[in-house]
Amino acid sequence: MQTVVTRLTGAGFALAPTSYEVMPFLAKFAAVAAAAGVGGASLLATVLAGSLVVGLLGAALVALSAEAPVDDVEKLLPPALQAGLFAAIGWSIFLLAFDSLGLSFSLSPGMLAWASARLWLPANVLGIGLWFVSRRVDSPFLFPGFIGMTTAVVHAIRALTGTSVAGARAAGWLMAEAAGAPATQLYTSLSPALGRWDVLFSSAAFPLLVSAALFGPVVNTVLNYLLFGPLFKTKLNVKRELRAHAAGAGLAAAGGGYSSYVALSNTAIHKKVGGTTKLSTYVAAAICALFVVAHPLCAVVGYMPTLVVAAICVYIGADFLYDNLAEPFAAALGEGGSGGLGRALSAVAGSWAVLLLCVKKDMLLGTVVGVLGFQVAARLKK
Repeated sequence: MQTVVTRLTGAGFALAPTSYEVMPFLAKFAAVAAAAGVGGASLLATVLAGSLVVGLLGAALVALSAEAPVDDVEKLLPPALQAGLFAAIGWSIFLLAFDSLGLSFSLSPGMLAWASARLWLPANVLGIGLWFVSRRVDSPFLFPGFIGMTTAVVHAIRALTGTSVAGARAAGWLMAEAAGAPATQLYTSLSPALGRWDVLFSSAAFPLLVSAALFGPVVNTVLNYLLFGPLFKTKLNVKRELRAHAAGAGLAAAGGGYSSYVALSNTAIHKKVGGTTKLSTYVAAAICALFVVAHPLCAVVGYMPTLVVAAICVYIGADFLYDNLAEPFAAALGEGGSGGLGRALSAVAGSWAVLLLCVKKDMLLGTVVGVLGFQVAARLKK
């Protein structure tokens, strides 16, 4: 999927990871199949077949969306709305820092307890420090140097204190141990003869697969490509990108692959750490393929310090929030005249409202309500 998208895209550095939004629908689909009496190898084959249907259906719908007037939709996304959406992306990346540490972000006193603070506090200090340095240093060695140095320091402290790798993982300092398995295990389980196609296309199950395609690869892909150009300050031919994505998704599904979508947050991380060309995404695809072919390599993940991942997420989240919330607010305060100040602050308030809606509900609802709200506001001003 990544190789095809990279070959056909005009963006160069776009990443197409797996669509996590599909998983809840597949879980419900599996429950429906199990309730219908499907079990064992037949259940696995049926769920895998359902996953392929989602992929193929998603590819077809993305291809159809490319024929719609999508290049004109950017007019519905004024800068203040874009700022709110991008801030929401930044907040979601910031929260990933806590997820990588095995913590759940909250404003409760429990966050100040030693068991939590010993992890998130240094991660945030490192991340904010990295953000300050990145604003003053433009070097391709910044992130490799940060990753290498942090990894070396964590393992040096682990060795000096006599802490085992297992002990460091249990304490949350290292990523969880990852155990791979041959990819052939899934391919041998994908048996058309074992799959219950009558259940798959039943009235109870098939709507779940349609929903998985719509709210997974289709809506996310179309929405993210519309926001891609404004976010990365590049002119994008959305029709071309959607066609490229549909081609990659169709080939991936035909080969037994899981649904994917173009991800703004993943691409932002990729770009911020130096992945700005097609070569970087080809390398990413090659490394993924290497992990699939040589599955024991998955164990390497368990030696990566959680502070590395968390600090980079904090850095990127802070960068998004500063650029899209702090800078516009400071610019609004600098507007001359009460009328200009009022208009500028109302735009900033709109960005904050979109951010809160995206955070409290979801990105799709925040985008739809934001588009409608800003269009109504624009008409009222005329």
